[in-house]
Amino acid sequence: MSKIDDTFSAIPAQILNDWGQDITYIKTVTPRVYEPSTGEIYGADVETTVKGIITRLTPQESQGLYQTTDVKILIGTAELGDYYPTEADRVQYPQAGETREAKIISILTYRGDNPVYHTLIVRPQ
Repeated sequence: MSKIDDTFSAIPAQILNDWGQDITYIKTVTPRVYEPSTGEIYGADVETTVKGIITRLTPQESQGLYQTTDVKILIGTAELGDYYPTEADRVQYPQAGETREAKIISILTYRGDNPVYHTLIVRPQ
């Protein structure tokens, strides 16, 4: 284990357990395929409930690359293990009494030898 793992690995779990809310993380395990004749989309997903903190993007973070509806979600690694989020994955989160689904458009992982936590920029669909 690296020094960052020894020092910081327990902190995200403590913060997320105290302040986070349940978010459904949807791993895309097989690529999505669109069938034009039926209009159906095929592909397999695996859903995992994770703790996350939902925040807004600041103007400094957006740098003109993001939309005003995009949000930032911080998630820990306890539920995902060694899995690294990808842009093919999605999340479902509560907002104003409804469940919103969003596509991941940017990922930043903080890590030592192992991931400590992930910051996701997501775009509601």
